[in-house]
Amino acid sequence: MNKKNLLIGSALVLAALLVVGGTMAWFTAAAEPVTNTFTAGTVNIKLHDVQMDNGEELLFPENGIGNVNPGDEYEKIVYVENTGTKAVYVRVKLTPAWTKGESSLPLQVGGVNMATFPIVDDRWVPDGDWYYFKDPLAPGHSTGYLINKVEFAGVAMTNDYQGATFTLTVEAEAVQASHEAYKDEWGTDITFLTPYIP
Repeated sequence: MNKKNLLIGSALVLAALLVVGGTMAWFTAAAEPVTNTFTAGTVNIKLHDVQMDNGEELLFPENGIGNVNPGDEYEKIVYVENTGTKAVYVRVKLTPAWTKGESSLPLQVGGVNMATFPIVDDRWVPDGDWYYFKDPLAPGHSTGYLINKVEFAGVAMTNDYQGATFTLTVEAEAVQASHEAYKDEWGTDITFLTPYIP
């Protein structure tokens, strides 16, 4: 009987230990979750192609300028404004063309350009078909003027150009200044850009 009681008592003690052991716990804690937000910046530019009137910018005439004479000179200001939130590098392409009816006329006669548009700011560097503004452009800032006028040849302009039309197509592009993105977008051989320092 004692053995039986001892066996029953041992079983009860073991059951009690299991119940107590099951309710034991370590001290614990949990932190409140934290959400981190990262918003991408923007790369946006505005191409300015204007004339000035008493210090105020006017859009270059939509229909152009008519009745041009050999030797005439007309104001045409081209620059780029960074309207995004990121610093950028900027490049501009100028494509001149002379046409008369359905025919193209040469840009030069006897080695003389029939129309010229001198580059006015030495921070613009020509490379291939593009002019690169060599300095990073901060948000809200503008490049210096690329050109500020178009000049037509004088005595060298032949009668072939009577009634002809000169067009100067202006294109602008920008790429983020950080991480040397210009190398992927514009080519690794562009070594004249001022390094970007955030």
